[in-house]
Amino acid sequence: MLLLYILIHLAGSLVAFDTTTENYTVSVSGKCVLTCYVSEIRSFKVKQLTLIAFDGVVYSNKDHYRLESDYVGSYNLIIDRVNEDDQGEYQCQINTEPRKTKRIFLTVQVPPRITDFRPNPSIISVQNGAPLELLCRAEGTPTPRIRWRMRDIDMNRIDSLPPDNSNIWRISSVTSQFPRTVECIADNGVLPASNRIFTINVEFSPIIIINNSFIQSQLNQNITLECSVLSRPFARISWERKGKIIDDNQQISNIQINQTMVINRLNIQINSIDDFGQYNCIAENIHGRKEAIIFISQEIIVLSTLTTRKFHRHLKNTSLRLKSTRKHFRSSTITTPTITIAYIERDIHISSSSYRLWTSHRLIKLLFLFLLLFRLKHIER
Repeated sequence: MLLLYILIHLAGSLVAFDTTTENYTVSVSGKCVLTCYVSEIRSFKVKQLTLIAFDGVVYSNKDHYRLESDYVGSYNLIIDRVNEDDQGEYQCQINTEPRKTKRIFLTVQVPPRITDFRPNPSIISVQNGAPLELLCRAEGTPTPRIRWRMRDIDMNRIDSLPPDNSNIWRISSVTSQFPRTVECIADNGVLPASNRIFTINVEFSPIIIINNSFIQSQLNQNITLECSVLSRPFARISWERKGKIIDDNQQISNIQINQTMVINRLNIQINSIDDFGQYNCIAENIHGRKEAIIFISQEIIVLSTLTTRKFHRHLKNTSLRLKSTRKHFRSSTITTPTITIAYIERDIHISSSSYRLWTSHRLIKLLFLFLLLFRLKHIER
């Protein structure tokens, strides 16, 4: 409490003094003017105008306190560069009989300030599926309210965030989809607001994505095998062939897409039959190891060539023409069909269903060839 003491040498009944209690509000670092009004002094003069110390603190020695009188009857206590300690009760008194007092209550508005936050430091790594607790406390005048915000993804749903004015945010199980950056904001209407940013690294074992896991190829062709890996921390990616690691750096390349995803590519050339077969993409970090398979096979295309000296184009009109055609073919020379095999590179997804489909195509081709030979023998008879 601070007392502005006005000593007036006159009877109290001859002085009009405003004793109404007042409330003042000012922002910290601002300027405040507290005023007392004294009227009906007439010919009497003020003998003393001073600041009185309380609790051992001499307020008159503070450089941001000063006294002014704008005109007769108006006495002002001016506080420059208001700070938090200036908040409280002030009294203006005149030394009359009886003594008269005016009370003024000063509220100093203080912007919010976050005083406690956890985890501290605000960068944390947590394993996928583990619980997480975030804490944020603030001080200020008026009392600040706390709200939370997700910054880096569009997840600002009501059911995803804690209620307003919650100092603690508890997440029972953190997933890899949890936002990497979370913000705590303290606001009480006095600028500036205060905030704290938490950086959360959710760590998880590798996840491998294969676009083409079954590839068909011809000899002497170049092939690129692609393996996309999601992980945190980044996984070590390698390729394996027949139990041996492929360590040729010229064949392998890495492309980092973001903080969790890397695309790894293996470039190979099919020089011999031995280059066909299974290739393993292996990804490993401190949380686990995953493996995916890409299979390279040969595609077989059957090309049939029939050579005859004479062949009639219309064999389905009458049975007589069919008999004459049979006699004609008996006297003709039939050339045995020639089979040519070629290999073509194509991308096919490896799975039990795709393998059965590929096998079915081969059986259909062989069956077609068998029926063709059978028909030729039938015609020859």
